[in-house]
Amino acid sequence: MRRNNFIIGVKGLLPVGLFLLLTLPVSGQLIRVQSELGSDSMMIGEQVEYTLRVDADSEVDFVLTPIRDTLSAVLEVLSLLTADTIVSEDRIVVEQHYLITGFESGSQIVPSQEVIYSRGDFSDTARSMPLIINIYEPVVDTTQQIRPIKPPINTPLSFKEVFPWAAAGLGILLIVALAVWLFLRFLKRKNDPEGNYAKALEPAHIIAFRELDKLKEEKIWTQGKVKQYYTCLTEITRHYIERQYDIPAMESTTEEILHAFRKSNPDDPLLDEMLKELLELADLVKFAKEDPLPVDNQTNLNNAYLFVQKTYPKFYREESDPKDINHEEHGSSSEMKEPGDE
Repeated sequence: MRRNNFIIGVKGLLPVGLFLLLTLPVSGQLIRVQSELGSDSMMIGEQVEYTLRVDADSEVDFVLTPIRDTLSAVLEVLSLLTADTIVSEDRIVVEQHYLITGFESGSQIVPSQEVIYSRGDFSDTARSMPLIINIYEPVVDTTQQIRPIKPPINTPLSFKEVFPWAAAGLGILLIVALAVWLFLRFLKRKNDPEGNYAKALEPAHIIAFRELDKLKEEKIWTQGKVKQYYTCLTEITRHYIERQYDIPAMESTTEEILHAFRKSNPDDPLLDEMLKELLELADLVKFAKEDPLPVDNQTNLNNAYLFVQKTYPKFYREESDPKDINHEEHGSSSEMKEPGDE
């Protein structure tokens, strides 16, 4: 009989011990997990703040896993508002605040949250107390007559709304106009190819000699502008070929220019080789970062002079008096440098 009374006495002490454990000061516990709601009720679709707090001894190791999308089947997590950690001499407090909502009416249970912790070789799981939140539907006054939906409100268009459309329309109009102009230009060049390369008022060789003289005086290759020098040199040569031979040199590649020039000048392979060396070296400088020697720069300038000098008399004799030709040739050659001169 005494044994039974003792068992009953021990069982009676269990609830009291559990109550005392829960009511102990926080500083006396290894870890404590709490959860709370900003409100114990909400309307369907409304939002309530949910707080999860872990208060642990500084010697306890634990991991508080962030809550993802849901708290339960009917409670959704919209976002994590804040996550704070406070460290004191002997305690660590971690708080996470979430924004939750629900779309099913009734009394819904907010489940407890688990935190796995350890201290030395000892490990266990602490849980928060489950909560209850009441979700209610909005009250609809069925005695009132159903009213029609309000019509859309007419608002005037602002400049900010119109400007993107106007700019897009203007851009499309410009693109169409450019396409039409290019198409008409193409047709004109196709129907009248000879009219697209009208000769300058001055003879081509006069213009070429003048531009070569200017390039020679500037000597920009001595200033480290080798790429710019060869660009100018080949442009002068290409313009001369275009004006003199009616070859579209400015729009052609080096191979296309050489191929067309061989057809127009089949009797002098030396000129063909001179032109090839000049254009190919210029391509290497402009596109392959070739760095020629200073003597090569001067030699190519001299070769450009020689190329113009040896090709223009063939065309000039057809339009000028032979006496004038001899005078022009004498004047031009007297001002030129021979290849290799400095």
